[in-house]
Amino acid sequence: MYWNGQLVMRRAHAPMLFAEYKGGQGGDCYRDWKNTPTGTLAASGVQNQLGNIPDGGNPAITSCDRSTDATASYGACPFQLPIPAGYTCANGVAIENMGDHVRLTAQYSADWYRYASRMEFYVDGRIVPTFGFGNGTGTFNSVTHWHHNYWRFEFDIDGLGNNTVSIDNQDQATEFSDLRSIGGGIGGGPRTWSVRNGTSGNGYRFVPGATDYGAVTNESGRNFHTVDFMATKVHANEYADSPNNNLFDCTMDKNVLVNGESIANTNQALYYHVSVRDATANSWPNGCGGGGVSCLPQDSMVCKKAGPTLYPFGPWADLIFANGFDVLVPGARLDFF
Repeated sequence: MYWNGQLVMRRAHAPMLFAEYKGGQGGDCYRDWKNTPTGTLAASGVQNQLGNIPDGGNPAITSCDRSTDATASYGACPFQLPIPAGYTCANGVAIENMGDHVRLTAQYSADWYRYASRMEFYVDGRIVPTFGFGNGTGTFNSVTHWHHNYWRFEFDIDGLGNNTVSIDNQDQATEFSDLRSIGGGIGGGPRTWSVRNGTSGNGYRFVPGATDYGAVTNESGRNFHTVDFMATKVHANEYADSPNNNLFDCTMDKNVLVNGESIANTNQALYYHVSVRDATANSWPNGCGGGGVSCLPQDSMVCKKAGPTLYPFGPWADLIFANGFDVLVPGARLDFF
């Protein structure tokens, strides 16, 4: 991915996806899969190619965009909606010109669940990955459960291979894992992580989204998912903690990835983890029994979305912000290879 002709990253993907259930009930736990695409309702002209949304039309719609009822499913595409003229239910990637950004949308099916993966690339350099944890028919929603997604970003800013990773502007020399903190960052703000090119000063900063704090890390207490951010040295074909993707391999083993290697002045893989909780009435918090004020109302079929915003900083961002671009214009390019 290039921004205005300058290399940003070589790969951005989400190679690890999990579901787990309270106390091992119901389905217990899974390492879910993402190789079963399912239909998105989108304009035919924007399937797998850049295109404007037709006049009077809607942006691409996934199951997650429709899942607003606590207990009901809207089924498969078109999700109980009329199909507008020029629209279709199709697998693949919808690529849409949203005016000031390009949006990529894909949707996957993993048995009961419908996962929606989006990446938005703004003219001002912001990158907004969002993962939606939706539901299809037959979802096991009588047990509170959690979903986990891990993005992996392989930056190579300016193509010089000398990136530096920081926690709240403190440079890190070795691989590390970290946790979000809503008030533990600079000046009492959120903790952030950044990557920059040591020569040019161009970089990106990860800022958690508001919904990223909705379910705390390891809320289930099962110790399957214990970190929010990891910085590791890039190795060929190392995209996750396990190359096997076994269905019942429920734990994301950070020690496989974070094992003390140097990440100074090199290319790093940066992992960002989000969790959401699908609560069932009288099932969460733990021990709430038959009800009471501490029990969360059921929202197990409501789709939750989470993800950070990646903000550019350094000379390349200073130039764009000074020009005040807010629409797709010549000279403010978003290139994908």
